[in-house]
Amino acid sequence: MTDGRMKSRTIGARFAPLLSYMQRHQLIEWEQISEEEVGISHLHRFDVVLFNKHVSNLSLKIMRMANELGLHTIYDLDDWLLDLPSWSVLEMNEDVLYNVLAMIREASAATASNQLLQERMRRVRRSDVLTIPNGFDHQAFDLSPELWTEKQPPKIIFSNLDGIKLVKFRKEFFSTLCDFLKRNESLSIDFWGDPFPELNSIPRVTHRGSRGNLEYKKAIRDEGYIFAIVPLGAEEDPDTLFFNSCKSPIKYADYGSLGIPAIYSNCPTYRENVKHRLTGYIASNTVDSWQQALEEMLRDSELRQTIRVNSYADVLERFSVQRISSMFLKALPAPMSSHN
Repeated sequence: MTDGRMKSRTIGARFAPLLSYMQRHQLIEWEQISEEEVGISHLHRFDVVLFNKHVSNLSLKIMRMANELGLHTIYDLDDWLLDLPSWSVLEMNEDVLYNVLAMIREASAATASNQLLQERMRRVRRSDVLTIPNGFDHQAFDLSPELWTEKQPPKIIFSNLDGIKLVKFRKEFFSTLCDFLKRNESLSIDFWGDPFPELNSIPRVTHRGSRGNLEYKKAIRDEGYIFAIVPLGAEEDPDTLFFNSCKSPIKYADYGSLGIPAIYSNCPTYRENVKHRLTGYIASNTVDSWQQALEEMLRDSELRQTIRVNSYADVLERFSVQRISSMFLKALPAPMSSHN
């Protein structure tokens, strides 16, 4: 189910690959419905209602109605909504705060995308919270390494939704990126996602807009990008560090599965999941570090190939929905989870 107030497309990225995989393997049947359209007649068709980052009065009402009807309800978080940073698209108020806390407590089961979120949700819920990592559907379309290419002239990819997640380093990051592009006139950049104020100041940038999760992955697979950039605020932004640390390494899973080497900020989310110069390039949020990372990734084709091969193997083992589906079954009612 999706929350009409939320601009985030998390439901598509976080659960559509997993649930589609499980449906293909006849573990579940699922449907995505906007909360504005949900009524008792809808609920009678289902056994389970999954809420991802829901905050509205209506979503809490639907959860309570589903609970009263004897349905199994799951509340999932992949962001800590009670500590939102300044760049968030959601405005926190007393109603939202109450609704999030109530839904964590009243759901039949609660799930989180990582251990940090799991621990924070347990403080509210005072019972078990399951960790369900983000993943990719390795069977949804062809992910063969034989498809990896680097097209000429070279292009890099930058993707971002719901605001640029940098504060202190933001101005210097874009200055560093612009200088890098000015020094390398054959290089261009594709940006996928929501526009941001600095977008028009970047040389040779093409705004590719947004697509559905599967369509986006199919598109970027075939673009021949030489590498990706993944900035995320770290310890230099203490006020947003916890929020950023709760974010999943979804870009690592996406880029690794598609054979796109990437530069990642040296923040908890990525340094805990990416091995420097083996499965990705870790850059501290400083001008010198990002300059060096950009230049090395552009010049060193062997480094890029090493990262492609290693990250592909790593994410296939750790982040495929085949593995994650067995975790999600544990969040479902007992008769369903017995299929595991």
